[in-house]
Amino acid sequence: MLWLMLAVGPACAVGAADGADEKKADGVTARFVRSEWHSLFLDGRKIGYTSQSLYTLSDGGHRLKSNAFLQTRRGAARIGYVRQTTADVDASFRPRAVTCKVQNGGRQWDVTGRVEGGTLRLKRTVDDETATTAIPLDDEMTFRCWAVPATVMRGTRAGDLKRWLVVDASLGAVLPEPVFVRVIGPHTLPARGDGPDLKGTAVISASGAEQIVHLVDAEGQVLRRMWQTSPMVAERTSLSEARRLEQPPDVPPAAELPGLSYRGYTSDRLGLTVYTPSIPYATFVAGQSGLVTIRDLTDEAYAEVRPLQGAPPPVGAAESGGDGDGDQPPLLAAHPAFKAWAGRFADVTVEPRPVRLHGLPPGMKVLGVDGTARLGCTTYHYRNLLFWGNGLPWFVTLMVADRHVGAEPMLAQNVVRSIRSEPPKGRLPIRVLGTTVRSPLYGFQVRLPSQAWVVPQHTGGQPTALDLARKDHSALAVIRFVDRSGAGTLKDYVASQAERAAKRFGGKPAEPKGVMLGGLPGYQIVYEGDGMLSGQRAQCTAVYVRRRGRVMAFTVMVASDAGAAVADEVDQLRESLAFLD
Repeated sequence: MLWLMLAVGPACAVGAADGADEKKADGVTARFVRSEWHSLFLDGRKIGYTSQSLYTLSDGGHRLKSNAFLQTRRGAARIGYVRQTTADVDASFRPRAVTCKVQNGGRQWDVTGRVEGGTLRLKRTVDDETATTAIPLDDEMTFRCWAVPATVMRGTRAGDLKRWLVVDASLGAVLPEPVFVRVIGPHTLPARGDGPDLKGTAVISASGAEQIVHLVDAEGQVLRRMWQTSPMVAERTSLSEARRLEQPPDVPPAAELPGLSYRGYTSDRLGLTVYTPSIPYATFVAGQSGLVTIRDLTDEAYAEVRPLQGAPPPVGAAESGGDGDGDQPPLLAAHPAFKAWAGRFADVTVEPRPVRLHGLPPGMKVLGVDGTARLGCTTYHYRNLLFWGNGLPWFVTLMVADRHVGAEPMLAQNVVRSIRSEPPKGRLPIRVLGTTVRSPLYGFQVRLPSQAWVVPQHTGGQPTALDLARKDHSALAVIRFVDRSGAGTLKDYVASQAERAAKRFGGKPAEPKGVMLGGLPGYQIVYEGDGMLSGQRAQCTAVYVRRRGRVMAFTVMVASDAGAAVADEVDQLRESLAFLD
């Protein structure tokens, strides 16, 4: 497990202006408010430091100066990173101006930006190459470094939720994933050693798979940070204590993510195994959606591994190792998953030669494509891969800023070659939000019609997506997916299910009837039998629709003596189904 700890530490070279009032060229005065200093530790070894300084501007705006320095080794390789950012926002925390200077190993770049007429104009210079972009301002937009401070400065009322579109100062771009910040409320963390308990307000920030818990005091200063799905902890102490700190304190315990270790990440529930490298990479896992992100700590390079539902490979895909030939565009470029991914970027190009992988496990197949994609001022080189054959299909994206994907062999080779897929096992990921029950993995949601309905824990395999039941055992609903891509018409399949039901429960096979479910056309069959529901006689209504190459079956069993009220709830449940695009 990769452990990274932040504790307040010694002064770093952040410029003489930090900690002092400033005056801008336009006459606006910046008044210093406070600084937070952190030392950066990895496995009990100091590897760098960070700082943040907050200012208020005389015209009602705010300034945040952030600085980071990291230096460590991975084997014989030395890893060095320096980043200095000044981000100005207005009274509503919308971007106003930014400067960011970065040095990462032998590479360096800088980003500058200023608002002109309601548009943030950014310029990013890498070596001798310059790129620009113009971002129309939005009321929900701020700089990435401002998302949590801005939310806390607005107030810390329990339950408050803020959604931010964030501008990354290093990339010079609006990130595809928004940042959500939620105030949880008062919280106390147990003391370490003989120290006092930490008391404050818990605030969670989340973007994609990354989730961080912040414990802030009454002034909004961070006391401790804990990454929920990666082993990182930040803790604040006094500057003088940090200067005397020769050996870092014991790393505070954090909840382990099941299946994540130095050697990789394994999830029986998703049927996935993938290698997860250590420093300078960190791994984040979103358990509900199955998304796994392996990200360089500098955010320059990352890999995303996400499961797909109802999106089979294109017709004519090769058994393994690639697709098409040099004169035809790769098949993956026409796949819905690729098109959805490409919609997050601009100027997406596709290399005509498909990517070929060798040495895949038996039964696993892959399609691949290389190209470039622009995000604001930054041009990424990408490699997209679609694995399928043994379990869930997996869409894998490798992204490297300014350089070819091959410049990051840890991602392009070690991670990609480690991917293994098996049929999922155990309880499937479900998210319950009030009366809404959502399956991010399968892409649908339903609403419970009353408090009499529960989501029972189940251990269904890959076909079963969701079980719902009434507490009095008078009704049961099951939603499952069947892979029937290219296997005859939907009506023929439903007719075959009606024949199976007739053989089991007696009577004539029900005639498939055309209906709608979740906005999609489908077919319904109705039959009745003894012992169908907890030993009771029950009526079963099964609706089938085809979505993205797979058949969804929504089956409801209602006890024959349940009454009209239960039947009405069943209708409400079925009508509430909606697909998540």
